[in-house]
Amino acid sequence: MNDLTFWFLARITGLTAFAVLSLAVLSGEALRTSVLDFLASNRAIRRLHDFTTPLWLPLVFAHLISLLLDKTAQIRPVDVVVPFVNPYEPYFLPIGLGTIAFDIIMVVTVTSWLKRRMNNTLWTWIHRTSYVAFVAIFFHAAQSGTDFDAPLVSAIAWSTAAALAIIGVTRIVWGRLPA
Repeated sequence: MNDLTFWFLARITGLTAFAVLSLAVLSGEALRTSVLDFLASNRAIRRLHDFTTPLWLPLVFAHLISLLLDKTAQIRPVDVVVPFVNPYEPYFLPIGLGTIAFDIIMVVTVTSWLKRRMNNTLWTWIHRTSYVAFVAIFFHAAQSGTDFDAPLVSAIAWSTAAALAIIGVTRIVWGRLPA
């Protein structure tokens, strides 16, 4: 495989992981928003959330492995878990944001598997950090390359961000449903 193969693979898996995580966060937020209470008992939305949450794992790992093998990206193994240590300019900030998002979503995913063994309040607060991770992923994707210049990618990403913002404001104004 040549270096361009890893570059394409990193872009494809990164964009796909972004789409899957977007669905996971949107469906999770919709399940607990009081204005959307009719969705709370919708099995399809619940299954979408439960399916997309672990689905990001192989996609993100493929994204990271592709970047580690891509000589142009200049990503080191430490850059995958420690934010803001990669000196590669002009991508210092986007790579750091991607690392922060990865770390947060890993913690959210692992604690979701351990939910039955955890204090519910602690689990809820850890789970809410997925919103911070989404913002970090969004800016990581927007600043890491030229993919956001593509109208379809840009439309999907900005629509997802807008939907999350609208649902978030709705939850703040009208409340959330109990877990």
